[in-house]
Amino acid sequence: MKRILPLIALIANATFSNAQDPTVGLLYHDQNVSEGYVLFSPLRNKEVFLINPCGEKVNQWTFTETPGATCYLLANGNLLRAGKENLEIRDWDNNVVWTYPTTANGIEQHHDIEPLPNGNIICIVRDIYSQSQMTIEGRNPANTDAEFKLEKIIEIQPVGANGANIVWEWKFIDHLVQDFDATKENYGVVENHPELLDINFANGATTDFIHFNGIDYNANLDQILISARHLNEIMIIDHSTTTAEAASHTGGNSGKGGDFLWRWGNPQVYRQGTEADRKLFLQHNPMWVEEGYLDVGKISVFSNGEPNSSQLFSSVHLIEPEIVGGQYTMSSNRFNPSDYDWSWNGSILGVTVSQDRQSGAQSQPNGNFIICEALLGRISEITKSGTLLWSYKNPTSIYYPGTGITTYHDQFTTIPVNVNALFKAEKYPPNFIGFTGKDLTPTTIIENANSLSAACSQALSVPEPSLDNLTFINPVKNDLIQFENTIDLDEVSITDMNGRQVFYEKWFSNNHISIPLESSVYFMKMHKNGFFTTIKIIVE
Repeated sequence: MKRILPLIALIANATFSNAQDPTVGLLYHDQNVSEGYVLFSPLRNKEVFLINPCGEKVNQWTFTETPGATCYLLANGNLLRAGKENLEIRDWDNNVVWTYPTTANGIEQHHDIEPLPNGNIICIVRDIYSQSQMTIEGRNPANTDAEFKLEKIIEIQPVGANGANIVWEWKFIDHLVQDFDATKENYGVVENHPELLDINFANGATTDFIHFNGIDYNANLDQILISARHLNEIMIIDHSTTTAEAASHTGGNSGKGGDFLWRWGNPQVYRQGTEADRKLFLQHNPMWVEEGYLDVGKISVFSNGEPNSSQLFSSVHLIEPEIVGGQYTMSSNRFNPSDYDWSWNGSILGVTVSQDRQSGAQSQPNGNFIICEALLGRISEITKSGTLLWSYKNPTSIYYPGTGITTYHDQFTTIPVNVNALFKAEKYPPNFIGFTGKDLTPTTIIENANSLSAACSQALSVPEPSLDNLTFINPVKNDLIQFENTIDLDEVSITDMNGRQVFYEKWFSNNHISIPLESSVYFMKMHKNGFFTTIKIIVE
């Protein structure tokens, strides 16, 4: 059966600019920016925003408390958010689905959470001990304050509208080694135990020893990735354990209980290197690259940099652990790899990326990166070569904490650093399952005016350009996209559902494209006379 497909007009082949550059909202837009929607939760007010590449608001949620500190879209389109005192789920229309008072239940959740495929939620929680309790664990009391903070992870199962069960728990305190006090059970040779944490590692912290600030989950491995800022390390642990096994050194898929399966960034912590071997500096937001993405299986991380070190700037990295026979490999007693798979540091819009707190980085389906500079409230997208494609600055803040009044900044005003801060931001591709059946029609920008957003939106609404003789058989069969007539294009490309390019040709002139494609949905993007047009292709 032969069908003529409608054309969808996209942005003209241009980068939007303005005589007077905006100071809030959309700061920069290149037509090559990846499609998708950016979710962010300002730290100083109670809103959560979802915006499109033009900086237009697609959805907004309003809560009753400031965040603590992040949120995620779920597979059903609901929003999971950590507040200062509660965990909460709201539907697309901002209706409360579930609320659980963490603080009131003695749970000091902080920084990050992570939704699991089964509907449960894993949370970072402070685990506080006295000096005497830590002395029993072999910690040198001379370097220990009266209150000593460690960390733990709990898995919460939502129940009803306001309840929850804690169904799993893991604690740092169960996985310590030390060579300070030979009378304690965890006494040992530190360098022989990379799977354990040296509780006397000299990082200068007498209270907040670890500062756990990020968590992620890999469903295929059933493992959890964590970030320990004050150790300058990221670690992986086994989630397949029971709570009892998680407190031990055996059990689970790994057979190692709750011990570290992999750790990376600062081998000094387990006495297998020097400062010269350090790769991470006060890092945040480690994440496994998702299935179907270009860099699947690798780990992305934002390394903040640290005063009085070799890293006085922030950097973004991809790291590729090596797994052989289900075990993470080591070389010369250090966990692999020896170096980054990819690394970037530089400037965005003339400002060097340098954030000493919070911030994040997220790999995109096509290999691009979303970078969030927390204290600037700025979110940007770059290619791996460092080319800037998109930049946006949060135009909201709250000047007077406790008033509940959100400040919406007008264009061309100067926002003081940290006033419009973001913990991190995430970009969801257009085919994200949670968008199914949801109205993604943009409403308006958040700030009062933005000429770049206006130009972007206008370009998207340009009437469809005419491309003659564009008739082809769809669904596609036998590895052949057959046009009814020869067509001439400036360029043509085909991408899969995850944004990966599988075909590209410049100055195309032919009546067919011969290409082997697996059964799926693809998008053919054509450029002619300054217009980009995209058509969906179904391959049987």
